[in-house]
Amino acid sequence: MNPILHRIDLNLLRVFDALMQEGHLTRAAERLHMSQPAVSNALARLRAQLDEPLFVRTARGMTPTASAEAMHGPVRAALRLLQDGLSPAPSFDPGRAAQRFHLAMNDYAQCSLLPPLLERIRRLAPKLVLSVEPDAADALPTRLAAGTLDLAIDYLHFDAPDLRYEPLIEEPLVVIARRGHPAIGRDRQGRPAITHARYEAAAHVTIPPRAGRGSPLEIVLGSSKVRRRIALLVPGYMAIPGVVAQSDLIGTVPRRLAEQFAPGLPLVIVPMPFRMPPVQVSLISHAQHDSSRALGWLKAQIAEAAAERAARSGTGAAQSAAGA
Repeated sequence: MNPILHRIDLNLLRVFDALMQEGHLTRAAERLHMSQPAVSNALARLRAQLDEPLFVRTARGMTPTASAEAMHGPVRAALRLLQDGLSPAPSFDPGRAAQRFHLAMNDYAQCSLLPPLLERIRRLAPKLVLSVEPDAADALPTRLAAGTLDLAIDYLHFDAPDLRYEPLIEEPLVVIARRGHPAIGRDRQGRPAITHARYEAAAHVTIPPRAGRGSPLEIVLGSSKVRRRIALLVPGYMAIPGVVAQSDLIGTVPRRLAEQFAPGLPLVIVPMPFRMPPVQVSLISHAQHDSSRALGWLKAQIAEAAAERAARSGTGAAQSAAGA
């Protein structure tokens, strides 16, 4: 057993967690219902026991060291496990609950899933608040373990045994180009199409690699199987249709995104020029939330909202392409 555990006070870890979340002594003291001198004293004791400065004072408050960043996830998870183990799972009444949930999803998921999800929440749980932020992939496993993030919606899979993955959406990918693009030809049935050779030769707009991995296309097929000439990287999917409509770049995007933008932009939607499975998008949570009735309810609402949207967008890319 680590000898530090014999002498450390769990209350010091609560102070450490509050400082990590607030980044400021006064706000941490308010969160813990303690005086600022008491928080300062607790931090000094923890620094001495760990022989680590943990925080550096700056003009903005308390900046954590690299060691503090590394230990926060495990400490946060341990505190949550203790809290859950020492108290029964609280009941959850959607109609009365006034909770805040923190979700991570990319710009396309925000645009496609939030409207039907918010409609359900407004009707069933009007006091709930969703705090949605970009899906910073490198931090997702750590933040889910620390409890600073409740759920993530993503196509990435992380090698973390405590993460739970629930299939949410299957997203076929399609190619989009401006009308009249020279790379777009016709197939034997006279429908707009692109050949494999023209696809690889064209200039592409895409999203940057995330968590050391490429876009969904590279993840599904493997980067060695398809050669793309990348001319432009944009932060999210929502910028791609507008760029494609006004340039000679082509894009590879989820089919539903292409169908959403095609009516208002001079776009052609064509099938991928090679066989590939759809991209699996999952609802990701941490094992420490398995007993949370509130989070279980929210996960069910997200799944229902995704199913409703999939049913509404039942028309395929082939129909959109045929009308181009």
